[in-house]
Amino acid sequence: MQRPLRMRAADQVRAALVTRRYDLRMDHERQIRDIWDARSRGDLEPLRGALTPDAKWRAVEDGPWNCENAAAIIDVMASQLADGFSGQIEDVFEVGERTVVAFRPDRHEPGEWPLDHGIRYLVVSFAGERLTELKGCADRAAALAYAESV
Repeated sequence: MQRPLRMRAADQVRAALVTRRYDLRMDHERQIRDIWDARSRGDLEPLRGALTPDAKWRAVEDGPWNCENAAAIIDVMASQLADGFSGQIEDVFEVGERTVVAFRPDRHEPGEWPLDHGIRYLVVSFAGERLTELKGCADRAAALAYAESV
């Protein structure tokens, strides 16, 4: 009679890590969509809870308008809510260790953040389930290049 095969402890740990990494990747898309849905209802708490204290939000072009911590990001998001900024997430996809978000704003004023065929791109970096960086990109090609530049 043959005994059932058992995984060695190291193999079990490795399998658990691979499964957890896959789950986190799936969860990143869900997390981003859930945060945006809450934000669309005026609720910034899911975003506040997801940001690391030292999270950064970098614009398409770096400058004094970048947000250098979670509190600044929340302040800008609150200001955008008050100004009626809204839109739809068109796509969320993984590129390497980062997540690219394609967002279509409901309205766009000339001279604002550039759009690529009506889409804004944002690259999101994570540490586990926490957002560490948001990076605005001028177009899809720039978003892909930034996401791959780990």
